[in-house]
Amino acid sequence: MNTSNNMRIIRKPEVLSILAISKSTLHERINDGFLPPPIKLGERAVGWLENEIQQTLKAMAAGIQDDLLADYIVTLVNARKVAWDELRR
Repeated sequence: MNTSNNMRIIRKPEVLSILAISKSTLHERINDGFLPPPIKLGERAVGWLENEIQQTLKAMAAGIQDDLLADYIVTLVNARKVAWDELRR
């Protein structure tokens, strides 16, 4: 997994473009655990870590089945928490 410190936040239009899916499919796949959830940026703004979206796309392109993909998404989201814990040290 790429855990580069070079993080970039991307907004919904770019996520939709990268994944070539509709808004409803985006939210369905997030709710089903097949895409990482967004990060809250403010009261009414969210974004995604570009690296997480790219890693998910690579897994999908490799033909990873949905059950394994869901496990991978959990790993990506947990990596956010690990990165935060490392920053706080």
